[in-house]
Amino acid sequence: MSLRMTAWYAGTAFLLVLLTTSFLSWSFGARIAGQEDRTLRVLARIARPLSGAADPSVSRAIASALERAGNAREIQFRIIGPHGRIALQSRSNHLPLPSSAGLPNVGTVNSGSMAFRVLTERLPNGFMLQIAIASPGSQALLLRYRETLTLVLAVSIILCAVLGYLIARSGMRPIERIAETAENIRLSTLHERLDVAGLPAELAALANTFNLMLDRLEQSFLQLSQFSADLAHELRTPISNLRGELEVALSRPRSDDTYREVLGSALEECTRISRVIQSLLFLARAEMVGAPPAVETLDLDTEITTVLEFYQPLAAEVGLSLTADVRPGQPIRFDRILLQQALGNLVANAIAHTVAGGQITIVVAEAPEQLTIRITDTGQGIAPEHLPHVFDRFYRADPARSHVGGNLGLGLAVVRAIMDLHGGRVSIESTQGQGTTVSLLVAAPAR
Repeated sequence: MSLRMTAWYAGTAFLLVLLTTSFLSWSFGARIAGQEDRTLRVLARIARPLSGAADPSVSRAIASALERAGNAREIQFRIIGPHGRIALQSRSNHLPLPSSAGLPNVGTVNSGSMAFRVLTERLPNGFMLQIAIASPGSQALLLRYRETLTLVLAVSIILCAVLGYLIARSGMRPIERIAETAENIRLSTLHERLDVAGLPAELAALANTFNLMLDRLEQSFLQLSQFSADLAHELRTPISNLRGELEVALSRPRSDDTYREVLGSALEECTRISRVIQSLLFLARAEMVGAPPAVETLDLDTEITTVLEFYQPLAAEVGLSLTADVRPGQPIRFDRILLQQALGNLVANAIAHTVAGGQITIVVAEAPEQLTIRITDTGQGIAPEHLPHVFDRFYRADPARSHVGGNLGLGLAVVRAIMDLHGGRVSIESTQGQGTTVSLLVAAPAR
């Protein structure tokens, strides 16, 4: 890349120098030609009065007058009659005869090693006057000037290449430093970041973006590591229980009732493992781009009533009041199964964390563009430091990560995934000792 940048810079700089020197050469030559053209017009004014006769003495008079006015330049002249015959001309005149078309005109004619500026015009008496002037000094000056420009051009090629390489190396050095740092980042060094000090503004923005990507990547790996540890922890306990019970049952002959009890306990552990796997499978599918949920228009009152009827016996068993306040016929656009799963997870979670005599209520608040479903309990509440993490997988506010009540730490994570699938969101508010409110916010159906 350095070589390409060097070539681009050197080529661009050389092109600019080439254009500049070409313009200077043309401009200097045009200025000299302009001076000679003005001299030609002065000489033509001198020659006009003397060109009316065909006497050789007139020719000498014209030549003498022109030489005095020409200031040591080589001057040639010619007077041509109406029929194209030469009436008078200077000695050693080898200039081509002019054409009568397009007079007057001024041009450059090469004669031997000399370049002449030639003026041709028609005189009032029908004759044509041709005057040519050559300035060896001016031509030599122009030649030296162009030789100097050629030398400058040759030197500029070398300078442009050297400067281009130095600039390219200087510009590539920060990029090479970024590439070297990025290449050395491994799984064990994800905490390292690119140093943006001293970087140009454009590269600093790129480095900051890369650092933000590393932040997200490091966080993802930390979550993956924590998830792996949590998954191993969740599966280890039921599998250990299952294995222990089976080993005890097989250690010696037992009665049918004992075997039946062992099989029932084993079934409970298998059910628990199945719940973990099903929840994780749902979360994995929810995070992948796939088919959208089967959204339909539902009666929210009917769906909430169905969930309450399912959990009412469990709530009554532990002494809890389970009620709902929702307008009959309230529509909602949602997947029926996922809505019941989200509501069921929240109600089950509230039952698990509310003591006997407490209340659990479901209230639906309507707004022009949004429906809010609030599940409120009068349970023990959640400490403020735990609130930012309650929607993480396997997270429990209890440091001991108790399995009491079958809490897997996946219920709220599943609820958040369901709301994300439907373009909604979930929020939680809690006060220790007073209770918790979880709010499901979803777009209201068009009326």
